[in-house]
Amino acid sequence: MPYDATGVLPRPLPQEIDDGTNLLVSGPAMSGTRTLLFELVARGEPDGEGAVLTTSTDPAETVIDDYEAIRGGDSAFRHVIDCVSTQSGSASPAPGVHHVSSPSDLTGIGIEFSGVAEAAEAAGVDRLRVGFDSLSPVLMYVDVQRLFRFLHVFTSQIQSQGWLGVFAIDPESQDDQTITTLSQLFDGVLEVRLHDGTQEVRLRGLADAPTDWLPVAGVRQ
Repeated sequence: MPYDATGVLPRPLPQEIDDGTNLLVSGPAMSGTRTLLFELVARGEPDGEGAVLTTSTDPAETVIDDYEAIRGGDSAFRHVIDCVSTQSGSASPAPGVHHVSSPSDLTGIGIEFSGVAEAAEAAGVDRLRVGFDSLSPVLMYVDVQRLFRFLHVFTSQIQSQGWLGVFAIDPESQDDQTITTLSQLFDGVLEVRLHDGTQEVRLRGLADAPTDWLPVAGVRQ
């Protein structure tokens, strides 16, 4: 059964995304990629879908506050894999929060994600939306080949389970070859920009041909 994107992606972009899809959301800082990612993940919660957020940018507390502001309330099944707080010395136990040592700890991220998947199964949650904000800080710690190998396993797990993966990246912080290399792992790339103060998106993949730039209501940060 497809994942609903109604009200998040502007028409004529797809309003449903096939299960097992991995989507790369690519946009520069302050273009609204983070909020768009959160909206795509939160869109499934009214239908009983679970949410898993990996953060390499902000601590879990900030992520939860921002996500639940978009969600409009508490989540039934929401877990956060925090790659920031341990390194900064601010990590503290909290329900649904899993800490790894740093954004370079790809093994730790994989272990925690597997644990969340087991928790979802135990809770009877068989549909998950998985958000990763963002791949760019990870590339400050590991080379693209190592990240590629990690993402190959990570996205394959999402695909095999029939979940939805949404990953953010800042193309202005990476060279074109890095973006091209990582994009191979994804079924589609949703490009984001601000144009005259309006957020616009266009989609490559998940359709027969790339779309034109389309405005998104409101300005997201």
